Amino acid sequence: MTRRAVALLALCLAVFLAPAAHAAGPATPEEAGLVDIATVAPDIRLDMRYATPDNFTHVAVYPAARCFLRADVAKRLARVQANLEKEGLGLKVFDCYRPFSIQKKFWALVPNEDWVAKPVEKNGKPVSGSKHNRGAAVDLTLVTATGQEMPMPSGFDDFTEKARRNYAGGDPAARANAKRLEAAMAKEGFEPLPSEWWHFDGPGWKGYELLDVPIN
Repeated sequence: MTRRAVALLALCLAVFLAPAAHAAGPATPEEAGLVDIATVAPDIRLDMRYATPDNFTHVAVYPAARCFLRADVAKRLARVQANLEKEGLGLKVFDCYRPFSIQKKFWALVPNEDWVAKPVEKNGKPVSGSKHNRGAAVDLTLVTATGQEMPMPSGFDDFTEKARRNYAGGDPAARANAKRLEAAMAKEGFEPLPSEWWHFDGPGWKGYELLDVPIN
């Protein structure tokens, strides 16, 4: 084969392969437009439960304990942290961006839309799922200045009535803490999920696409 033929073949391969590479989409959370909360608000404590067996699946489903969010959501969360620090409090995060493939695993274990958003695909593409899959939701709690978790009506991922925001039983101080967290988050535009005291959606979440980029 002549040099000219080799060069022509290389050019054809490049043209042929370029669309396939583009169709593959982003390979990392950063390429997908997400930011690591540690780079925006390093004082926020992390307890990424799904990167450990300490969650309702009893296995680690994330390979890395990192919190990725949309840039606007991360900035809002940083302001919540700054406001709480003035009161001697802070945030501890349990979950942030969640790949769509993980959402499907969760749904298989807990097929109840009160607790887990139903993942729906059309022609192999996600069309409906959790705000977590969009990088626009965060699960968290309040902590003291030393990092001690403040009492809440239930534990994280407690799939019972105790997790609901309208739960009227249990410790009044714990319910007050949940309300305090809700007020701090609402001040920066976050929307509380009625069935989970720990879950908040960032404003404008509908404008973000569902993602299945692995956490690295």
